[in-house]
Amino acid sequence: MSFNKNNPNPMGKIMGYLKQLSTEMGGSEQSRRVQNDEERLYRTRGPKYARVPSRPTLSASTTCTSLATSCGSQGTLSPNYATIPEIVSTESSSEDEPDSLENTRRHFQQLRQISLGNEFKYKMEMEIQSAKEDNLRNSVPYVKQLSTENNKTKADYSINGDGPTFGAAPKALYLWTQVFAAIAVSMGSLIVGFSSGYTSPALPSMNATLSITNEESSWVGGLMPLAALIGGIMGGPLIEYLGRKKTIIGIAIPFFLGWILIATAFNVFMVLAGRAFCGICVGVGSLAFPVYLGETLQPEVRGALGLLPTALGNTGILLAFFFGTYLNWSHLAYLGAALPVPFFLLMLATPETPRWYFTKGRAEDARKALQWLRGRNTNIDKELTALALSQEDSNRSGGNAFGQIFSRKYMRPVLIALGLMLFQQLSGINAVIFYASTIFKMAGSTLDENVCSIIIGVVNFVSTFIATAIIDRLGRKMLLYISSVSMIITLVTLGAYFYVRAVGIDLIAYGWLPLACLVIYVLGFSIGFGPIPWLMLGEILPSKIRGTAASLATGFNWTCTFIVTKTFHNIIVVIKMYGTFWLFAALCIAGLFFVIFFVPETRGKSLEEIEKKLTGSRRIRISSNKQTQNAC
Repeated sequence: MSFNKNNPNPMGKIMGYLKQLSTEMGGSEQSRRVQNDEERLYRTRGPKYARVPSRPTLSASTTCTSLATSCGSQGTLSPNYATIPEIVSTESSSEDEPDSLENTRRHFQQLRQISLGNEFKYKMEMEIQSAKEDNLRNSVPYVKQLSTENNKTKADYSINGDGPTFGAAPKALYLWTQVFAAIAVSMGSLIVGFSSGYTSPALPSMNATLSITNEESSWVGGLMPLAALIGGIMGGPLIEYLGRKKTIIGIAIPFFLGWILIATAFNVFMVLAGRAFCGICVGVGSLAFPVYLGETLQPEVRGALGLLPTALGNTGILLAFFFGTYLNWSHLAYLGAALPVPFFLLMLATPETPRWYFTKGRAEDARKALQWLRGRNTNIDKELTALALSQEDSNRSGGNAFGQIFSRKYMRPVLIALGLMLFQQLSGINAVIFYASTIFKMAGSTLDENVCSIIIGVVNFVSTFIATAIIDRLGRKMLLYISSVSMIITLVTLGAYFYVRAVGIDLIAYGWLPLACLVIYVLGFSIGFGPIPWLMLGEILPSKIRGTAASLATGFNWTCTFIVTKTFHNIIVVIKMYGTFWLFAALCIAGLFFVIFFVPETRGKSLEEIEKKLTGSRRIRISSNKQTQNAC
């Protein structure tokens, strides 16, 4: 039966009127569904913006289709204007009107399901896009840090040309443990300096108590360099077989015994025995200290902290001079016996060097030591891998260390170390310091020679701290240049002063000149050729021969010290004082050319990079953490 208002059947006519009334009221069923969808979208996306069709709709079907596609990728964000209701006439006289209405309802339900699915897909896409942007924004500084080398980074980094800029993430250094290790080692250097400065204030009171001869007094002062020569030869095998830490701790005991022998001495032989013990410890420590610090400190601070032993060594000299004015030789020796105690306790708390552990195949111990030095939260995988690869390359060369010292591969770093030690002593520093009072007397200076000696000692003390502050800014070679030029100028000037005075010209108005020249000379030496050869001893020697080569260089240094100090008076007799100063100036000129052409700059470079440059070893590549795990 057809429901139509023209139907003669009364029931059909009533149903036709109701259907027409429903249609004229706006299609209530479809309108309610559309309105519910619009309200839901309004609540989901907020009152300001809603996803609306890109093109205006013309019919009920196109409205539903546009509403479905508006939740997908075809719509645009527009202000949420009020929806204009659409009046659709569904009047029809056909007999298949119910089928058409049912098809329309089914079509709308399908489009509504498509609309909900597209809306969910749109939400997921927006959330994924937002997460990607957040992850990218958060990861930019870290990625930027990993992708830059040698601080060659751009100043800013932005995303899509807008938003906040990000600078390169700074490389954090954990310094407390490295500073602690440097101070612990430098306490041993403090004892070395105290041993060197002991004889000057102690000999006068010792002569009055023990009644020693001038020859015995000279041996009290000169025995220590000879014993240090023996200690330097012994130190190389000790640091290779016992380890750097155990060797350094071990010298605390002979130091203590030597000072106790001197303090309780009732004849000169006990004093000489004590000086011999201290001298051997001085020789061992002078090579063990720079090797330990060179293998434990990071390149960024290796220059400043590596000079700390030299600074505390000069502090030990001043300490001996200061307390020597109030204490006699025995009480001053007791003070020297007390210094090894804190040195011993501090060294117990420091680790062995990771590099020595690798030479013994103890990779896990090397990891623990390096983690302690770099900080508990620092990633050490890259540095550990470099150490492992460097040791692997060293092991591949084979042979014993002593036989390879003068091999073609290791010849260059060994000769550089020996050259630095040679020109350090041929500059005449020890002769000038030891005979400063005599030089002032011969110069006829108007100032008191004792006061001048004290001034030079203070300058020597202060200048080392100046070098500590600027060495990582200017570099090793620049300080060696400054040191050489300043020593050359002052030595030439001193030679000219003594020459003019020797020909009979009165220079009383220039009595201040010798002190000024010696102050500049000592200042120049103390910021360059004084500490840097010892610092570079632990930097330029390859790991394969480091202990043996350091032993050779240390013994060579003490040999040159003894020769220059012993022959100074003989040289003066032969070529006069002015000729002696000009000879030292000529040797400093040779040292300057040696630095220019042969000495490499090691500032900011790892030991592996320095070794690769000097020996031509294979390039070290670090590709992943997997290499670290395999190496360890």
